[in-house]
Amino acid sequence: MILRVPRHFSFAATVESHGWYRLAPFRWSREEGVLRRNDLEFRFRDGAISVILSREDDEGSPASRLRMTREQIRRMFQLDVDTSEFVELARRSPDHAWVEKAGFGHLLCGATLWEDAVKIIATTNTTWGQTVRMIDRLVAKCGGVFPTQEEVARFSVEELQADCHLGYRAKSVHALASCDLSSIPESTEDRYRFYLSLPGIGPYGAAHLLAMDGRHDFIAVDTEFRRHVRERYHRGRRVSDATMLRRYRKWGRWKYLAYWSELHRSVAEALQPGARKDK
Repeated sequence: MILRVPRHFSFAATVESHGWYRLAPFRWSREEGVLRRNDLEFRFRDGAISVILSREDDEGSPASRLRMTREQIRRMFQLDVDTSEFVELARRSPDHAWVEKAGFGHLLCGATLWEDAVKIIATTNTTWGQTVRMIDRLVAKCGGVFPTQEEVARFSVEELQADCHLGYRAKSVHALASCDLSSIPESTEDRYRFYLSLPGIGPYGAAHLLAMDGRHDFIAVDTEFRRHVRERYHRGRRVSDATMLRRYRKWGRWKYLAYWSELHRSVAEALQPGARKDK
C-alpha cells in the first residue's frame, strides 16, 4: 500500500514528534528509517509512505488486510491534517521558521482513540521509563499487539495492577475499556469536554487527545510547560498559568503545536533509547 502525504510532512519528524514511537507496539529504527508495528513496516519513499506487510498468515490476503487498516494508518500519521496555516504563521517567527524545512507539524498517534487514551493515562504521575515499561507489559500480556477495549474489560483491576504494573491507573484503564468511544463530538470545545469526562483524563490528557485529532486549540499545561515558559520568556520567574498561555494566543488554533515546536527537539533526543535522562 502506498499512501500519499500532505504538504509540509516529514516522515522522520512525524515519527519522532513525541514519545509515542518508544511505546509498544511501535518500534522505530533511525538507521533504517523504518517504523514497525506488529506485522507492518512503514517506510518513506518518493514522497509517500510505503506500507509493507512483513509476514503472511492464514487470515486473508495481504491486500485485504492492508485495506482494513488504511484508516488507522491515516490516523497514526495524521495524513488528513493540513498544517499549511501553522507553517505560514511559523514563517513570520524567527524562532519557529525552521519547522517548514523540517516538515514538523504532524504527530505520531495510536491506531485508535482508545490506544492514545490508555497511553496518556500511563504517562500521569510517573517517569517516562515507567510509562514505557507499563505499555510494554500491557502489550506483551495481549500477545504483542495493542489490546482492544473488549480484551482489557475481561481483565480485573487487580490483574492489570499485578501483570502490567499500572498501579492506581489500572482502575482508570479498566473503566475506560467500558466507555463508548465511537461517538465523538464534532466541535473542538465539545470534544474537549468529552475527553475530560473519560476516566483518568484531566485537562492535560484532554489537550493531548485533541492534538492527536490535529486540533491544537488547547495547550496541555503541566510542569514541563511551566518550566519551559518560565525559562524561555520570563527569565525563570514564577508567573501564572494564564500569563504563560497568553504567550501563545497569537497562534490561534495552533497554540499547542507552536509550544511543542519550541520544546520537541530537546525532548526528542532525551527520549532516544540510551539517553541519560529518562524523562
